[in-house]
Amino acid sequence: MKNLAPIAFLLLAACGSDDAPAGQSAAASGASGPGSGGSSASGAGGGCAVVSAVTVDGAAIPGKDVTLGVSDDGSGHAYELAWSAGKGTLSAPTGTSVTWSIPEDAAVHVAEQVTVTAVATAPGCADQTVTTDVAVDWPAALRTLVLENPMARGSSDVADHYASFRQIPPENRCKVASSDPTNLAGADYEAWLGAVMACVDALGPHIHVIVPVWGVPYKVDGRIDDLAQPSKAAVSLDALLAYGKDSAALTAAVQNPYYQQGQSMTGTYEPWVPFGELRAADPKDYFLVARIDGADVDAAKALVDRTEAAEMLASQGKLEGVVYVDGNKGVPHPATDDFGSYESGEWNIIGVETVFQALKTYDVVADYNGEEFGTAPAPLACPDALYYAGWYSYGNYNDVFTWKPGAIGGHLDSCSACDIRGDQDWSARALRKGITATFGAVSEPYVAGMPEYDQFFAYLTAGASFGEAAYESTVIGAWMMVWVGDPLYRPYGSL
Repeated sequence: MKNLAPIAFLLLAACGSDDAPAGQSAAASGASGPGSGGSSASGAGGGCAVVSAVTVDGAAIPGKDVTLGVSDDGSGHAYELAWSAGKGTLSAPTGTSVTWSIPEDAAVHVAEQVTVTAVATAPGCADQTVTTDVAVDWPAALRTLVLENPMARGSSDVADHYASFRQIPPENRCKVASSDPTNLAGADYEAWLGAVMACVDALGPHIHVIVPVWGVPYKVDGRIDDLAQPSKAAVSLDALLAYGKDSAALTAAVQNPYYQQGQSMTGTYEPWVPFGELRAADPKDYFLVARIDGADVDAAKALVDRTEAAEMLASQGKLEGVVYVDGNKGVPHPATDDFGSYESGEWNIIGVETVFQALKTYDVVADYNGEEFGTAPAPLACPDALYYAGWYSYGNYNDVFTWKPGAIGGHLDSCSACDIRGDQDWSARALRKGITATFGAVSEPYVAGMPEYDQFFAYLTAGASFGEAAYESTVIGAWMMVWVGDPLYRPYGSL
């Protein structure tokens, strides 16, 4: 293992927005209703009040129609209504019930508040106005594209299973053929990417998430320069695909524009930002890419089932388990944390303990001697494991973990996800043993190419989705990381 000045990357191998509301109504008193920015009523005093609120029947989704009406206060006055909406079109300007057509270009990246107004006119009474702000947004399911490989038997079955769980419609499915379900030749990447982007373009710019499923290749050869060697490296297809159309021109790994700055030694991190806000601030069409995968078709389906079970527990505040942290540089901890150094890798692990000790939600078992969990003097067993971060065995998994529903973990080594469908690498074995989500390197990443483990868990527990926490905690993009698990899984936020 050696320093690679001036880039200071270290070779590890030598080391020892969520769903829109289903319906909305806001009272004219000014109280806020579900998905509403508040409402108000004016005019028509002295017994002439005839309506008290605007009602919205249906989910306020771009490109869809909803029915607008009013709550009648039962005064008995005959009245007429005049309608207006801050965006979209109305089937008629008057009527007790009208259809509001919401334009497809609304809420492209973040939810929009659209004001809807009804003016009631009754003989002998002053006009009465009722208004409400309606939250218009794309549900997470409609911001997601599911990617499958029709040449891999069972890939569509996994896509069916995941789409059913997330209620993703058929039009948000994309079939792109590849004869090899593991590696995509670099020369074939541009054509493959073009087919994927055609699916995205057919849906619109609101797509934020791409979910490859079992059977879709997860490596691409011969396009990206190695960070330290004069050769091309086999890199993560998902990490490259995250850059969308721009990835066709990439020949080297890049600084991830969505990485949020953090400092493990001090435990300070920029706050995570909802991905839609990042997209709204950056004109580039980049994506969160994480996959539903595993040893075989049944294993990939089981990953979906584990996610569903975890979300049920999370919604009830019942995610339970132990946090395991496995450093290897002893105590006292390193005095430095230079980016790309072994010390930085250790501090990324140490920081996980710091994050969870501060939360005071779960028991934390941390060990910093050179042996891994399962080998004395480290603890010999890791029961009820919910979260794990540790290092370092090359291409090895110590079978000492009992994974709880919702478990997430990653092992910092050069080949932790070289073969995510195999039976040797850390992530592959963890998937076989029941982990709900994991991550790792498909080939030598160097220390700098791994995520900031502490930052990942800090963002996850702050309310980020698995996909958001993944990409906002990884410094280098278009490189080695593959994230296996549902990118929409959000254990501590709105599910």
